[in-house]
Amino acid sequence: MSRRSSRASSVAAARRISDAAKDDGDDAPSENESIPEAIEPASSVAAARRISDAAKDDGDDAPSENESIPEKPGALKGAEKAKGDDVTIKATKKKAAPKKKKKAPPKKRAAIEKGKTKSVSDDEDGSEPEPKKKAAPKKRKSKSFSDDESSTKKKAAPKKRKSKSSSDDESSAKKKAAPKKRKSKGSSDDESSAKKRAAPKKRKSKSPSDDEVSTTVIKTKSPKKKKAADHQRWTERTPLTRHWDPEEAMASTGSYTFTVISWNVAGLRAFVKKRPDALRDLAAKYQADVICLQETKLQEGHLDDPKLKLREHFEEKLGGYEGHWSYSLEKKGYSGTAMFIKKRRSDGGAGAGAKAKDGKKGKKQATLGAFFGSSKAAEGENDASAEEGDGASTGDVPISHLAPIKVDTELGLPAHDGEGRTITAEFPLFYLTNVYVPNSGQKLDRLGYRTEQWDADLLERMQRLEKDGNKPVIWLGDLNVAHNEKDTWNEGAKHLAKSAGTTPEERESFERQLGAGYVDAFRRLHPEGRGHYSYWSQRAGNREPNKGLRLDYFVCSEGLMEDGDGRRARVRDSYMVPEELGSDHCPIVLEIEIKR
Repeated sequence: MSRRSSRASSVAAARRISDAAKDDGDDAPSENESIPEAIEPASSVAAARRISDAAKDDGDDAPSENESIPEKPGALKGAEKAKGDDVTIKATKKKAAPKKKKKAPPKKRAAIEKGKTKSVSDDEDGSEPEPKKKAAPKKRKSKSFSDDESSTKKKAAPKKRKSKSSSDDESSAKKKAAPKKRKSKGSSDDESSAKKRAAPKKRKSKSPSDDEVSTTVIKTKSPKKKKAADHQRWTERTPLTRHWDPEEAMASTGSYTFTVISWNVAGLRAFVKKRPDALRDLAAKYQADVICLQETKLQEGHLDDPKLKLREHFEEKLGGYEGHWSYSLEKKGYSGTAMFIKKRRSDGGAGAGAKAKDGKKGKKQATLGAFFGSSKAAEGENDASAEEGDGASTGDVPISHLAPIKVDTELGLPAHDGEGRTITAEFPLFYLTNVYVPNSGQKLDRLGYRTEQWDADLLERMQRLEKDGNKPVIWLGDLNVAHNEKDTWNEGAKHLAKSAGTTPEERESFERQLGAGYVDAFRRLHPEGRGHYSYWSQRAGNREPNKGLRLDYFVCSEGLMEDGDGRRARVRDSYMVPEELGSDHCPIVLEIEIKR
């Protein structure tokens, strides 16, 4: 075959391949298809130059690593085109295959065909282009057709990419817009999460109230444990040994037991309504010679009030006793004291101005049962024996030693007499003063008055009586002081130092009185007695558990506590009667031996 015919056949073969690629929409030959090799070196060099120029325009036409460039120059221009197309096809054959399904739209093909008129100029210096390894991936996306078409497509490819990239940008924009929707959803999620976060705030707002409740229960529990450790809790009432038996003393020695009862009734009008027979029964049980009451809260008109009928009541229940009253003149329904003294006949007359119930003088009742209408008295039995038994009823002691000489319803001190707090009865062997000592008050507003004035003036009065009368004195009643730890159930409690009756000032004042030559009779006779209290708070319900204070006393001259030559009166016993109800105080008893 001649050289011209071989060139013509090569060019024809290249054109057929190009036309076939146009029809199929795929520039690359199949894997088994062979590329003509009878192209002269010149055509190979020209094709390489066109590839290089296209790469410069497109920025992405470097040959792949496996691509070889022919070194022999010289070939026809048509063969050069065919060879250039073949080389491009070989370089992009394997990697362009996945893009078969993506065909350019007709409008874009028309644009590409219009661009066929553009030609690629040869490289002026004829040097081979340097391979660009990193540009190879972009070549995969380009599609080559014929000689002119390949160059125009390579230039048009970026436009397609731009259109695709614009569509990709639109899709990416949509994708970017999607996160906005997600953000909107996220905002709703954030709102829901914010609501969920708001829930703990509500819990936090509730949590303080829960914490407060637990701390008020712990604070209310912990002090109880501390209180138990801080102070004593003495509620047990120890047994007392009775030091005196009145009947045995009378039988053995002929002495008489003079019994005094003291009781704070906390309002006499209410007391007689609740327990109308209490005083009568108490006097009968202990064969009382004197009954002293404190805090009667009466005015002078109450005794003769037709609605209250108090005078009639006491004449009926305590007809064998003569009553003496001291009223508060400064304040109504406040303070007040009373003293009931047994009526006795002395030298054919009524002792201390006492009268018999029938108004006749000179008749004496020997027993308390006669005073309170006992069965024997009601039947009128043994009237003569009662009169003949005057000596037997008092032992060998003359009646004159038992009857009062004088009774005063004032202390003799104008600064204190307006509240009706004292009644003093003078007996042949001693003075007996019924006292209701002022309370210092819940706020201790009367503490100074009580300790600096009242206590001092009372002590001075007792000392003067003892000196002037040359006989011992006894003051008794509600003294409104718990002397020491044996007189309080909760000694050591912090509030005691600021509570009326247990302040250091009141205790020291009472101690000064005792230090002046006077004796707390109960404590002298029962030094180890514990739990023997005379007052319990009704508000706190302290009586049943015996959480009380000893506020009621018999304070005696030292001489009454000792035996001696010429002493005819001696204190023998003192005790409380806690079982007697009707007030927040209980009665206390003093037994004095009167010798013949």
